[in-house]
Amino acid sequence: MAPRRNDDGFRTQMLRAAAALIAERGYDGVRIADIAAACGASTGSVHYHFSGRDEILTAALRYAIQQAFDRNRAALRDLDDARERLARLIDLQLPRDPEVRGEWLVWLEFWAEAARRPELAAVHRELYAGWRELIADTVRRGQDQGVFRAGDAEAIAETLTALIDGAAVHVVTGLQEDGAERMRTLLAGYVEAQLGAALGDATRVA
Repeated sequence: MAPRRNDDGFRTQMLRAAAALIAERGYDGVRIADIAAACGASTGSVHYHFSGRDEILTAALRYAIQQAFDRNRAALRDLDDARERLARLIDLQLPRDPEVRGEWLVWLEFWAEAARRPELAAVHRELYAGWRELIADTVRRGQDQGVFRAGDAEAIAETLTALIDGAAVHVVTGLQEDGAERMRTLLAGYVEAQLGAALGDATRVA
């Protein structure tokens, strides 16, 4: 077997294509041939970089979720005010457009696979810990700035991420008729109740 090429651009293209196919068809509905066709390549080219279907689809799941996390961090880069940061993070999770909806569909597939496969469960814990810590860090920042009420930042982050997940599932599966705006209202209500500040309200907490 020939050694794999060091071709990061083509590898990324395959991962992006595989993630899009997972969002469209589900994990079990994607074949190596589908990924190759989406990239305008042969199945042999895919096997040149990945040993098989499970390897590339697992890598694609991780790639898609890491891209979403990177997008979140990039959006916060120039924001110092914790209310603005938390409001921005929440807005970024709302399935308003096809890109974010696709990310949530990938998450649904990831959760299902992680429940069955220990190797993915470990990846899930690793990635999710980073997401919770991003929320907790934002809460601590707001507490230090005096715009959020004192409290257990880690516990608040755990509950808020669970609410984000559950509300997003309701939206993408059609359970929530009011869609993304209802999701934001729910999350903003939790933030105001727990942290004492309305998202977008510049009034500091006493």
